[in-house]
Amino acid sequence: DQIIYRPDLGGKNRNELYRIADVMGYLTTVTTGEGKNARVINFKPSPTHHAKNSGALGGETGEVWVPDLKAHPTFLADLITQAKDHINTLTPAQLAAAKAQEELENWKQSCEEAEHAGDLNQLTESLDKEHMYYQNMRQAMLMRAKALNCTFDKQRGTWISPPEFNGISVQQRDELQNFIAERGLDVKTVCEHFGIDALIQIEAAKLQAVKQEIEILSKTGIRA
Repeated sequence: DQIIYRPDLGGKNRNELYRIADVMGYLTTVTTGEGKNARVINFKPSPTHHAKNSGALGGETGEVWVPDLKAHPTFLADLITQAKDHINTLTPAQLAAAKAQEELENWKQSCEEAEHAGDLNQLTESLDKEHMYYQNMRQAMLMRAKALNCTFDKQRGTWISPPEFNGISVQQRDELQNFIAERGLDVKTVCEHFGIDALIQIEAAKLQAVKQEIEILSKTGIRA
C-alpha cells in the first residue's frame, strides 16, 4: 500500500488547516548524487504527501533544500518572509483565486484518501457551500462515495458504509457443488448464470434462493 504523509488531524480540522495556512511543506531526507543525505522541504502537493504553496516557494518543483541550520539560523524565518513577500505582490482577487484553487486540489486529495463513511461524514461537515468551487468539491466527494459504495441517509444526514459481505462457508460451497451435480449442471454453468467467478461469492443469506433458482435451471433444459 502507498503511504501518504499528511497532518495528523481529523478531516474537519485538517481541511480548516488547509484553509487558513499559506504554506505547508513535507520535510524528508534524500540521497544526493554524491551519496550524501540531505533534507528537503517539498511545498508542492503530490499523491504521496500533502502540501500547500501560496508563497511560491521552491519555484517549479516546490522543493527547498535545507542548509546547515547552525550556519543559517534564520533559514525558516527567511522562508516565511519570502512567502509573505510573494503573497503581498498579488491582488486580493488573485490571492483569493489561487487560494481557492489550492483548497480544491487539497479537497480532491482528501476525497481520494477517504476509506469509509466516517471519512465522508468529516468531509461533508467541512464542505463550505460558499466556496468558489463548491460544486466541484461536492462532485469529487460524491464520486468517492460511489466508489466506496456508501449511501447517504437523508433523514440522519450521514453517510453509511455498505453492509459487510458475508459469503457462504467452504462446507456450504461443497454441499452446493453436490447439489448442482445432482441436478445435471456444472459449477461453471451456474456461476455464469449468476454472473460470479466462484460459488464462494454467493451471500450466505441468499443461499436458499440460489438453490431454488438452480432447481428451476435444471428443469429448463440447461445442462453441462
